[in-house]
Amino acid sequence: MLTLNEMKPKVFDELMKVEVQNYADEKVKAGTWTQEEALQKSKESFQHLLPDGLQTDHHFLLSLSKPDTNESIGYFWYHFDENHPQKEAFIYNFLIFEPYRGQGLGRRALESLEKHVKKQGVKKLSLHVFAHNKRAIHLYQQAMYDITDINMSKDII
Repeated sequence: MLTLNEMKPKVFDELMKVEVQNYADEKVKAGTWTQEEALQKSKESFQHLLPDGLQTDHHFLLSLSKPDTNESIGYFWYHFDENHPQKEAFIYNFLIFEPYRGQGLGRRALESLEKHVKKQGVKKLSLHVFAHNKRAIHLYQQAMYDITDINMSKDII
């Protein structure tokens, strides 16, 4: 089992700088935003979702570490409001840092998160994955996540 701890403010600040850019890049890669608008839209999205940073109501940012080393290997960001009628939590982001990928830690991380959120009363865990992220899709399918929606598009040239 992997360890989940509340994210420290310094880690949050450093991570958000990188994640705002990463999200912008992913939206461009997915064809949702243009390169010119992506960074600004990404900043706006993060500001809208996390107006109070780590203190934003119903948002949880957790650092992920190996219990034997206490070394940070990634993080989770999810939203859960205990008043949600289906007791559903939504994973906004899940990341295993590059040096730790390909070691089976993603699956173990998801199992750790499931145990963690179950204690909060979560009955359903949902997420979004970009279609071009085949590695993540494979991980979620192995972890028994079901596809609930599919968006499709075609460039007309």
